[in-house]
Amino acid sequence: MKEILFGLISGIVASLGMGGGTILILLLNLFGSIEQHMVQGVNLVFFIPTSIVAIYMNIKHKTIDYQVAKPLLIFGVIGAICRKFVIV
Repeated sequence: MKEILFGLISGIVASLGMGGGTILILLLNLFGSIEQHMVQGVNLVFFIPTSIVAIYMNIKHKTIDYQVAKPLLIFGVIGAICRKFVIV
């Protein structure tokens, strides 16, 4: 029951423009007594499909500024690769 409440709270926070996943991880880890790695996995299960739908809708409605998105994508991928092989 409390997991449903935590999901509701994180959904409300996310709808306000803040990071709902951060709140979900915090609530499940601190008050749900669930291991952090498991909570992060649950967060990814919800984040990835939601992100894919958001990208699709933004492309469909032509709300993406590709001049801004291109360098963000390039440097984001470079940063992810560096993070994978270099411990910061």
